[in-house]
Amino acid sequence: MKPSDLSWKETLAAAVSFYLIIAIPILLVLIVLHWADSYTERGQWAARQMSSLRIASDALLTPVREAANDLSLLAEQAAYDPGGWQPNGELAFDFARFARHRGIYDQIRLLGPDGMERLRVNHRDAETRIVPADELQDKAHRPYFTKGIQLSAGDVYLSRFDLNIENGRIETPHRPTMRLAQVVFGPSGKKLGLLVLNLDGEKILQLLAHRDRNSDLGYWLVNPQGYWLYNEDPSLSWGFQLSRNTTISNVDGLGKLLDRPIGGILEVPAGQFAFNRIFLNSHGASPGLVDDIERNIVSEEPYWILLTVVRQEQLYANSRARLEIMSVVIAVFLVALVPVAFLWGGWRGRTERDKLRASIYARVIEQSDELVFVTTPDTAIQFANPAVERKTGYSRAEIIGRTPRLFQSDEQSEGFYASVWQRARTRQHVRALWINRRKDGTLFYESKNVSALTDKAGRLTHLVSVGRDVSDEHERQEREMRLVDQLSAQLSHHFNNLLGPIINYAELAADTAEENAQSGIRADIEKVLSGANRLRDVLGKISAMSLGSQLSQGVLAVGPVVRGLLNIERTTLPGDIALSIDLETGMDEVGVEFDDLALILSELISNARDAISGGGEILLSAKRLVLDGDAYCSTCGELLNGTFVDISVSDTGRGMTASELKHAFDPFYSTKQSSKLVGETLGIGLSRVRNRAHANGGHVIIETEEGRGTTVHVYCPVLEIGNGKGPSKETWP
Repeated sequence: MKPSDLSWKETLAAAVSFYLIIAIPILLVLIVLHWADSYTERGQWAARQMSSLRIASDALLTPVREAANDLSLLAEQAAYDPGGWQPNGELAFDFARFARHRGIYDQIRLLGPDGMERLRVNHRDAETRIVPADELQDKAHRPYFTKGIQLSAGDVYLSRFDLNIENGRIETPHRPTMRLAQVVFGPSGKKLGLLVLNLDGEKILQLLAHRDRNSDLGYWLVNPQGYWLYNEDPSLSWGFQLSRNTTISNVDGLGKLLDRPIGGILEVPAGQFAFNRIFLNSHGASPGLVDDIERNIVSEEPYWILLTVVRQEQLYANSRARLEIMSVVIAVFLVALVPVAFLWGGWRGRTERDKLRASIYARVIEQSDELVFVTTPDTAIQFANPAVERKTGYSRAEIIGRTPRLFQSDEQSEGFYASVWQRARTRQHVRALWINRRKDGTLFYESKNVSALTDKAGRLTHLVSVGRDVSDEHERQEREMRLVDQLSAQLSHHFNNLLGPIINYAELAADTAEENAQSGIRADIEKVLSGANRLRDVLGKISAMSLGSQLSQGVLAVGPVVRGLLNIERTTLPGDIALSIDLETGMDEVGVEFDDLALILSELISNARDAISGGGEILLSAKRLVLDGDAYCSTCGELLNGTFVDISVSDTGRGMTASELKHAFDPFYSTKQSSKLVGETLGIGLSRVRNRAHANGGHVIIETEEGRGTTVHVYCPVLEIGNGKGPSKETWP
C-alpha cells in the first residue's frame, strides 16, 4: 500500500490506541494484584503480630502470677511465726534461702503495722544478704505500704512498674521493679504487718528483649500514659521518672491507640502496630492476672499496653519485591508490544481504510446512474442498484433471484447472450451493446461491461454487470444517419438532373457518329454512356436507400471484386503512395451489395490517401475470421460472434488522436488537417462506411496509433449455401 493510501499519523493513532487498550488493563491488573498482594501480606503480618502478642502477654504475666502465689505462701509462713520477724530469726534464713532459690526477687520484706521494716532480705547479683537491724528503714510513707496495709485478707497489692528508689533516689544502675504486697493476719485475725516482694523487673523485660532479638517483629511495652517501659532503644524508657517526654504519642499517628479500650491493628507511617492491653487488676478483661489467681488484685496500674511493630520498610517488602519482578516482566512485555502495536496499527488502519472505501464504493454504486447488478456464476441476480430499478421499471424484489433474461428482448440472438456470460465465466472482460426490454415493454439500448469476481484462491464467485443507458446516443446516431440519407437523396437528385442532359447529348452524339461512320468516336462515347448509366444506377440506389427502400442483398465473391476495384482506385493515387493487396485464397462469399462494397473501399482508400503526407503505403487485405465474442464494433459496441470476412485498409499515415478517434464516425467531422485538404472534404466518409456496413449486416473496427497509421476493418457476414440468398455470384463486370 502506498504511503498516500495510509498516512503515518493514522498508523500511529491506531498503534497508540491498540497499545493503550492492552497496556492500561495490564497496568490496572498489576496495580490490583499488588494491592491484593500487599493487603494479603499485611494480613499475614497482622495475624503473626496478634499471635505473638498473645504469647508474649502470657509470658509477661507468668512471673507476676508466680510472684503472687509466692507472696501467699510466704505470708502464711510469716503468720505462723510472728516472733521470728527479726534479722537473726529462723524466718529470715528461710526467706534468704527462698530468694536465692527463686532468683527473681530483689527484696523480701516484712513491715510492721507502723510501716517499719522488721525483716529484709536483699538478693542482687546472685548474692543474698539479710539486712541487719540498724539498716532497716521506715516505709510508712511509701504508697505500697499505705495502700497495701488496708487490704483485706487474701488481697494482693501490685505497685506500678517503675525504677527502684532507695533512700529517696532512683537507684543506679537502674533497676526496674514491681512490688507485690499482702497483709499478714495472725490466728486471731489481727493484722501483724505487710509482706512485700520486690519483683526484679529486669527479668520481665528480658523476656521481651529475647523475643525482640530473635524475631523480625519489634516489641514495645508502655504504661497507660504511653511511656515506654521497654523499647529496643533504652534511652526512650522510663521517661515518666526521668523527666523525659518519651511517649508513643511522639510516633506519628500512634497516640490514638491509648484511647482504645481493647487491642487491634493500627498502620501508621512508621509501620504496622498490633497492640493489646494486659490487665493487672480484678476489674480488667482478659488477658490478666485474675485468669489464674483466685483473689482480689489491687494494682496501681490497671494495665500495660504491649505492642508488636513491623516497620514500614519490611511491612510490604515481599510484595514490593514481587512488584519489582512483575514490573520488569511487564515492562519487557510492553516494550515487545510496541512493534506488535505498530503492526496492528497498520493492519487496523488498512482495515478502517478498506471499510471506508467499501462504504464509499457502496454509496457510489447505490447513487450511481450506471446500471449495476451482481449475479452468481449461473447468472442468478443477487444485487441490483436503484438505477436498475429506475431504468427497467422492475422493483428490487422482482429482480433478486431472477436471471438477466428478465430484461432480454427479441432483438438479439440467444447465442449472443450465451456467448457474453460464458466469456465472463472464463475471466474475460466482455463489453457489448445490449437491446433490453423494460417492464412496460419499451426497448432501451445499454452499453454493458460484464466481468468476473474471484476469491483469493482464484475461484469464481460472482459475475458483475455495469451498464449505461445509451438510448439517447443511439437515437442521435439514427438522426445523423437520416441526415446523411437526406443529403444523399438531395445530391442524388441533383446529380440525376445533371446526368440527364449528359446522357441525352451523349446518345445523340453516338447516333451522329454512327451516321457519319465514325466508329472510334462512337466507341468513346459509349464508354461515357456506360459510366454515366452506372453512375445513374448508383445514384438510384442511394436515393432508394435514403427513402427507406429495401435493397436486395447481393452475393459476392470477395477476391475478384476487390481486385477489380483495386485497379480503379490505383489510378486515383499519387505516385509516391504504393497500393498493395493481401488476399486469402478460398474465402467464402459475403452478403454485401457490390455498390456498397465499392463505396466502402473507395471511401477507405480515399481516407488512407489523405492521411499520408510525403509518401507512404496502403495495404488492402481480406481474410476469413471466426469470432466468438473476441471483438466489439467500434460504432455500435456490439459483441461480434460468427464467421466474417475481414476486409481491411491500412495506411502508414499520421494516425488518429484519442479525441479524433472518439468522433471519427460523426457526420461532417474531418480528421484531415493538411492545408491542401481543409475545406475540400465533407467529413462523411467514415459515417457512410459505417452506415453501409450496418445496412449489410456488417460491423466496423478501427485500430490506430498516433504517428504510426490507421487500420479500418470491415467485417462482412459470410453467407451459407442454401440460406435463401440465391446461388448466383456477382463478380466484377
